[in-house]
Amino acid sequence: MRTIAPALLAALLAAAPPALAQEGRAFNPIARPAARPALPDGAVRVTPPVPVPRDRIEAAVAAVAKAWSERQLEAVLAPGFQRRAELADAMQAKVPRDATLRVTAVQGWQVLDQWRLGRTITSRVSVTVRTQVEFNDPGAGFQARDGTNEWVMTIRTREGGP
Repeated sequence: MRTIAPALLAALLAAAPPALAQEGRAFNPIARPAARPALPDGAVRVTPPVPVPRDRIEAAVAAVAKAWSERQLEAVLAPGFQRRAELADAMQAKVPRDATLRVTAVQGWQVLDQWRLGRTITSRVSVTVRTQVEFNDPGAGFQARDGTNEWVMTIRTREGGP
């Protein structure tokens, strides 16, 4: 077996292209929970959160469905709702004029955040809602489109009352 002289080995290594220590994978940051939004001045976070009654959830969902069907959706959207104008344009351009939104089921809800300000408890709630958009198509007749959606709603309740 032959051995390579150290000088020849050094010359070969010097002439070789540099080898960089890197890999070809994409950088994926470690997921972490989003920071909770700041509370209004004087508000106190409720820990653990008080459950929101089913009738309050169903009333809020029914109000949103009614506003959607009557093309008054902007009246129930939060002031900070992102892409408000895009939603309004889509309602005008893509949703048939006679379309109505029918809630077929409220599958469940979860309180995301809750705080007390005075005698009012404000709850941010994630609600899973099964819906059906119903309309008449001139060429195909009655149409119904099912969907399952997550709605994030803000529900305010006075302590000791609705």
